[in-house]
Amino acid sequence: MKTEESSGGTSPGMESPKPTPKPEKTSPSKFESLITKIGVWLLFLLIGALAVTLALYLPTLTRLNRAQAEVERLTEIETQYNQLLPKYELAKAQSAVYKTISDASLLRTALLENDTTKTDQQMRYVEDDLAALNIPDYPEILQRLQSQFGKVKSATTNAASLSELDEFYKDLLLLADNLR
Repeated sequence: MKTEESSGGTSPGMESPKPTPKPEKTSPSKFESLITKIGVWLLFLLIGALAVTLALYLPTLTRLNRAQAEVERLTEIETQYNQLLPKYELAKAQSAVYKTISDASLLRTALLENDTTKTDQQMRYVEDDLAALNIPDYPEILQRLQSQFGKVKSATTNAASLSELDEFYKDLLLLADNLR
């Protein structure tokens, strides 16, 4: 019998395990390396595009949408304005005519009272009203009114002034009727 070695040797029936062979590191081929680089570049390109989209495009898109909504709102307002403008011009012309009628009535009262101070003052008011009167649809009526008022101013007596003022007043009423 053989003595066994107690020193931890190998027994005859057991062999020492052989180290498993390490896989050899193979360097990737040039094609694989190129594909990897392209993949990384595409990944960074996508990340950059996402960053640009989030940082620049989305806020600009929001501002653009707000601006378009404001343009639509203002377009509606402009349409309404354009529809109301002729009505405003008519109301403005009517107001000027009625003011002239009122001043002509006050001039008539001043002439009846034979008050020269009031008469002169009302004459200036009617002159100012005629100068401010702007009705492009009826230029011939405005010329007639100015001519008629010239006759009122040039009349030598209060009776003649009242007669011419009545004609002037009728022309003003006719103009007010035409403006409807």
